[in-house]
Amino acid sequence: MRKLWEKEYALRASDFDKYNHIKPSSVLDLFQDAAAQHAIETGVGYDDLIGRSYIWVLLKVKFKIISDPQKFQKVTVKTWPLEPNKFIYRREYCIENESGKRLIVGSSEWVIIHSEKRRLVPNTKLYDFADGFHPEMMFEEKLEKVDDFEPSGTPRIVNAGFCEIDVNNHVNNTKYANYVLDAVVPSEADELVDFQIDYRKEVLEGTELKIYHKKDENVVLAKGLNNNGDIMFACRLEYK
Repeated sequence: MRKLWEKEYALRASDFDKYNHIKPSSVLDLFQDAAAQHAIETGVGYDDLIGRSYIWVLLKVKFKIISDPQKFQKVTVKTWPLEPNKFIYRREYCIENESGKRLIVGSSEWVIIHSEKRRLVPNTKLYDFADGFHPEMMFEEKLEKVDDFEPSGTPRIVNAGFCEIDVNNHVNNTKYANYVLDAVVPSEADELVDFQIDYRKEVLEGTELKIYHKKDENVVLAKGLNNNGDIMFACRLEYK
């Protein structure tokens, strides 16, 4: 059972925007695919946990682009969990080129909830690595909460559709990044460096969201509100 999992992927044309910048949703998709496959290999995948009435819930994910990936490039995605605390399971990621140079590094925080009671489940010691956890952290600091801001202006309205819903019957974590980018509409000169998204409440199929954003020099804050004004997610983007 590998404590550090890796796999080669080929980046596709659809992973890039019209300026040939990799889409945040594509980075999140690579992270998600790698994490899911590693979880299955280690016996803590969706099917393994649902049998115990447990569900993984992603709280937040952050990544930093060190060097821009290129269209059709072959990359290696690596991922590993850190030793969990009482409730939080942190998982790290890096995306490397064929020479082993790091292009993107990332980190995420997860919890486990009871699928019926919808309550947090304390550390269940899911992982059993004989020689301990791979200890490397992509960000030494704690993943802080994305700052809030006062919404103003006309929001972008989106409705959560069937194709955005995953096996947990809510919007998949990768889809929110597209909501944000469609609202922000970056220019060709906007080269993303840092990205973080916090998932506050699950968004169900058919939910209407109002996407607001605020730009301050090279930093953009965005959030999605439901019709009750609840913050469903919050996002921070930093450009060069």
